[in-house]
Amino acid sequence: MIEIESVSKRYGDTTVVDDVSFTVEPHTMTTVVGTSGSGKTTLLRMINRLVEPTSGVIKLDGVDNRSMPGHELRRRIGYAIQGHGLFPHRTVAQNIGTVPGLLGWEPQRIAARVEELMELFQLDPGEFGHRYPHELSGGQQQRVGVARALAAEPNVLLMDEPFGALDPIIRSKAQEDLLAIQRRFGTTIILVTHDMEEAIHLGGRIAVMDGGRLLQYAAPANILARPANEFVEHLVGAGDRAFRLLSIGRVGDVVEPGSAEGKAMPAEASQRDALDELLWSGRAALPVVAADGSALGRVTVGTLVRRAARPV
Repeated sequence: MIEIESVSKRYGDTTVVDDVSFTVEPHTMTTVVGTSGSGKTTLLRMINRLVEPTSGVIKLDGVDNRSMPGHELRRRIGYAIQGHGLFPHRTVAQNIGTVPGLLGWEPQRIAARVEELMELFQLDPGEFGHRYPHELSGGQQQRVGVARALAAEPNVLLMDEPFGALDPIIRSKAQEDLLAIQRRFGTTIILVTHDMEEAIHLGGRIAVMDGGRLLQYAAPANILARPANEFVEHLVGAGDRAFRLLSIGRVGDVVEPGSAEGKAMPAEASQRDALDELLWSGRAALPVVAADGSALGRVTVGTLVRRAARPV
């Protein structure tokens, strides 16, 4: 659990984070969204004490983050940034093993962890372990950056615009990989972004910031349906709310008994994708299948349209 209690950061007469409080539950992903200068990155950096707060308290599992030296704290918190921050003179394997080495892990344990993470991120250790960052694509560098942040098995992972430099196709795949990793390890993740679409897709809860202040902290559906003020409503985008609401839900949540013709939708696909396929194909219903290909039922246009309506 991460508890942020009345935290502020001031530089002279300028307040960049202004009395922010919220709690991140264990094993969840929270996104912090806002425009440039909203204070979101400074808030993130106060959690691992790259920036010290002017006032307020930040607790990790009930313990003040100032109770240990900053460098020790940072070795226990994963940190991934835009541009990946890889050491150019170190190989992929050496980059991933950096923090376990600083923590004094045995070489065999480091090697095993590096191999595990490389395989998990679909980077063959024999092919990529000896390469240097400049020999990788942007998407591969991003995967190495996240693997390095996870190498020491941290309970908390902080991510600052980690996908901002990726093209849309690679970015979408990276987001799905992150969701899968979070489910596998149960890591508590806080991810900073300026992209509301990304915030909605990844966050179990979203913190919206502007001018250093926290404007709203809620589940994506609540922010879409009941934005706290005009700024949040503008950030959400009034023209996309229905489709963004559907992007949160999975097809498996709205399966009905029966069968249908046409392209089958995986149960894990988003309801937004299902409605898109239904409208594009001109059908009223599509079959839904489980991960193993077995039939589960069908999804209909009528059900999805009702789901896209503003929650009561």
